[in-house]
Amino acid sequence: MLSFGVAFVMWIFAKASQTDETRISVPVLVTPTDDRVDVRITPEAVPVTLRYPRSAQGEINSENFHFEVDARDLRDALSIDWKTKTQALGRENLVMNLPRRERIDVLKVGTQSNSVEIQMRWNAQPATVEVDVTGIDRLPAGFQLVTPVLVTPREVFVAGDAEAFAKAPKDPDTGRIRLTTGRINVANRSTPGEEQVTINVPQGLEIVQPASVIATANLEIQEVQSVREIRGVPLAFQALSSDTVRMEYKEKNAAVTVYGPQSLLPELSPASFEIVLQRPAEELPNTEKDVPIEARFVNSIPEATRARLTIKSIDPKSIKVKYLAETKKENIN
Repeated sequence: MLSFGVAFVMWIFAKASQTDETRISVPVLVTPTDDRVDVRITPEAVPVTLRYPRSAQGEINSENFHFEVDARDLRDALSIDWKTKTQALGRENLVMNLPRRERIDVLKVGTQSNSVEIQMRWNAQPATVEVDVTGIDRLPAGFQLVTPVLVTPREVFVAGDAEAFAKAPKDPDTGRIRLTTGRINVANRSTPGEEQVTINVPQGLEIVQPASVIATANLEIQEVQSVREIRGVPLAFQALSSDTVRMEYKEKNAAVTVYGPQSLLPELSPASFEIVLQRPAEELPNTEKDVPIEARFVNSIPEATRARLTIKSIDPKSIKVKYLAETKKENIN
C-alpha cells in the first residue's frame, strides 16, 4: 500500500509537470470602451506562443485571451479626424479569462513585430446652429434685424448614443441635427453688435468639435433701407470750347433714384447732385451725339452720409446733343 501511494503521488507530480506549447491568435481590445468613438486596430489579432500545463489544454484558445491597450491618451485629444498611436504588446497587456489559476508562460508575442496601430475618432454627426432671437417686432421704428442672424460656429459636430441621435430635432431640408442657442432679446435695440450665447445641446449628445458650447451671434441691426426718386435735378452743360461751340439739347432736368436709410433720404434735394457728361473725344460744330450722363453727390454732403447712400439710376441715361458753331458777337461802340 505504501508503495502504491508513493507511486500515485509521483504520477500526480509527473502529470502536473507535463507542459505543451502552442500558438494562438489573440484579439486586441482598446480600453476604455465608448460607443461614441470609432476605433480601428491593425492588426485586430496578434499571434502568441504559450507554454501551459497539459491539464489546461482545453482552456487554451482565442476566446479565453485578449490584449488590452489603454487609449486614454488618444481619447483626451480626440476629434473628428483619425488620431493614431502605436503600441508594443507584451505579457503585461495579456488578459487571461481561465476558470482556474494556471501557470501560463508567454514565450513570444507576434511574429516579425509585437506592435499594433490604434486609430480613434469621434463617431460624430454634423449639426447646424441657429440663433433664437425674440423682440424683433419691438425694434425701434425705422430699424430692422438682418436675418438669418449669422452665428459662429455655424456648424458643429456632435457625438452621442443612437437613441439621442434619433430623438434630436432635424432640419427638414438637410436632415442634419438642428441646435439652437439661448434666447437673445433685441427689443428696443438700435445698434449692431456681437453677443456670446450658449448652444443648447439635447440630453445624450455632446459637442465634440469645436469642443465648446459657446457661440457668437452677429446682430446686424440697421435702419430700414428704401429708395427715393429726386426729380428736377437741373441739366446745365457747356461745350469745352464754349467760345466757338455751343450745345443744344432738349432735356433740362433729370430724375435721380437713391437707395439708403429712410432717415437720410428725406434730406436729399435736387441741389444734392451734380450731373456729369461723359463727353465724347471731340466736340465739333455741326455734329450730333448721344452723350451718356451720370449723377454724383455734391461735395457739400458729408462723406459719412454719402457712404450710407447709393445712387441707383438716373433718368434719362443719356441726352441727344447738337454741337453748333458759336456766333461771335461784335462790339458796338
